[in-house]
Amino acid sequence: MRRITYGPPGTGKTERLLKTIEIFLRFGVEPEKIGYFTFSKNAATNGKERAASKVNKPINRFPFFQTLHSFCFTQMGLDKARVMQPKNYQELGNDLDIEIEGGYNQDQDHDGTLRYDNPYLQLIHKARALMLEPLEYYDRYEPDDTEIKRNKLDIIFEGLNIYKDEKGMVDFDDMLERYVNGYFDKETNRKIEFIPPEFKVVFLDEAQDCSGMQWKLFNKIEKRSEYSVVTGDDDQGIYKWNGADVDTFINLEGKRRVLKESHRVPKEPFKVADRIIKKVINRVDKEYYPKKENGSVKHCQSLYEIDFTDGEWLVLASANYMLNDIGDVLDEKELYWQRRNATPRVKNIYEIIQNWNKLRTGIPMHYNDCKKIFHKMNKNWDKKLFKAMTKDKFYDIDSLKNNYGLKTETDWQEALDELGDSDIRKIIKLTEAGEDLSKNPRISISTIHGVKGNERENVVVHTELSGKAYEDYLENADDTHRLFYVACTRTEKNLFIMEPKRKKGYDIKRFV
Repeated sequence: MRRITYGPPGTGKTERLLKTIEIFLRFGVEPEKIGYFTFSKNAATNGKERAASKVNKPINRFPFFQTLHSFCFTQMGLDKARVMQPKNYQELGNDLDIEIEGGYNQDQDHDGTLRYDNPYLQLIHKARALMLEPLEYYDRYEPDDTEIKRNKLDIIFEGLNIYKDEKGMVDFDDMLERYVNGYFDKETNRKIEFIPPEFKVVFLDEAQDCSGMQWKLFNKIEKRSEYSVVTGDDDQGIYKWNGADVDTFINLEGKRRVLKESHRVPKEPFKVADRIIKKVINRVDKEYYPKKENGSVKHCQSLYEIDFTDGEWLVLASANYMLNDIGDVLDEKELYWQRRNATPRVKNIYEIIQNWNKLRTGIPMHYNDCKKIFHKMNKNWDKKLFKAMTKDKFYDIDSLKNNYGLKTETDWQEALDELGDSDIRKIIKLTEAGEDLSKNPRISISTIHGVKGNERENVVVHTELSGKAYEDYLENADDTHRLFYVACTRTEKNLFIMEPKRKKGYDIKRFV
């Protein structure tokens, strides 16, 4: 039996799913008989910790709270040494006499969060997510003006397969494909098949982001379960470009319900978002309601018109290259901001300044903090003597001056001679404006794709599109509508719509 829950923005979809898991546990279902699959390793861990605390059971009783990739990794008995890493891709490039930079996000371990910097590796991943051969994908979907060369793609894909075969290694796509379809093991001369464990119930979160191969994997798991609960929102399916198969989710059969009340989106931004999403042709029709507050929708021609003095902000654009211009304007306005989750340069410098001030007052500093200070000194610290310092030790300023080459204990503006005038001016300006540089900035900038799941009091949406995105918009508007729907529903209070400077932009005026 399958239940499908649609969770529009801010309706607490994941929260509801975790409560459902808690109900199964309280009715006596053993934790080992529950599968909870999500796209984020952190989400899986948080779900496991919450479930364990609610029923007072140890965390190790919840082995199947995982990403789909992690599930395959553990079920296949793999170890990290057998999984392709950036160094392996570089070695492959050396073998082929082709520079290859790329790999996966190692911070996420084996969670399936892929980050290929090389366009050829990106294309190969997209093709396999759609269960296509790379050359077939190339012929179908690559534009005529692509920089990717067909023959080079063929060489890299063939070389990749030979490399993995010779080294006995797999990549993330292999994990899914082998677990779903089985594979022929040359060492044992037999086909290896995998059978999922038996479950009482399995859960799948953010189902709209599943690729075709991930759907095949979940269906294989689902057949070994008495119940399944699938949650997601097709209206927020914005990763089709990366292989996500939102159409399968739209056509999924089962008992359906819609979470109807948003706890995030106020009335006026909701009206805009609702008009946008109802232009999508292929979707599940659903009604949900905004929160009681009105909020506001405002139009602007540029960021210079917006007062960023107070509140939390998200500034969103459809493409990475647009963020550079946005950052330049925020710098001109002398604002404290960060790019997505990256630590801003000024925050790192402020930390160094604070540690230098502490050191001057007699507080010992750890070697790592001393090293950061050292990197911002040139004239004021002897490089050779610094190298004599021992890691994992603490040093006071007298010890550094007497033994390790520190030449000064003056104030930071003079001591940190590697700081540029612009850095100094910005730090002084921001602190005078009352910004706490020890904390993360109030203002974040991001692509719309990079911010799904986030929310802020104030959201600025840049409606300009790249040339390729604009062409896609004219040919098939559904994906672009979904993208700007996601952008507009990030706000908790005020929505600012910034008109494009060029003609190529999303026509949002007709929805306001």
